Amino acid sequence: MITELKKKTKYLIFSLLVFLISCSSSDENKGAAWKGPADFMYVTKEKMEMSYSVDVIGQKMYLDGFYEVLKKGTEKVIYRIKVTDLEFGTREDGVSFCRVWGTVDDSTIESYLLAQECLPVQGDN
Repeated sequence: MITELKKKTKYLIFSLLVFLISCSSSDENKGAAWKGPADFMYVTKEKMEMSYSVDVIGQKMYLDGFYEVLKKGTEKVIYRIKVTDLEFGTREDGVSFCRVWGTVDDSTIESYLLAQECLPVQGDN
C-alpha cells in the first residue's frame, strides 16, 4: 500500500513538473518590439561600426528569425541579421531598451540592433 502511494506521488509530482515547464516555456521572451529609434552596431575582428537611425520592417524581431536592417526612411538594406539572443534593460532615465544580437550576413561574429522603448514579446505571439 505504501509503495503504491509513493509511486502515485512520484507520478503526480513528475506530471506537475512537466505541466509547469511546458507552461513556463510559453512565457519565455521569444522576440522584441520597439517604438523608439534604433541603431545598429556591426562588429568585426578589425572594428566596431555604429549605423545610426536604422529600421526593421514592423519594428519586431524574433529569435531564430532573419531580418533586413534598413537605413531609416529608405529601402536600402545595410545588413541582414539572424537573431540569436535578446537582451533587455532600462536606462537611468527610465526608458526601456533592448539589444537584439545576431550574426550578420556570412559572419560568425555577433553584432546587435539597439532599440529604445523596447519590450519583450513572449510566447508564440
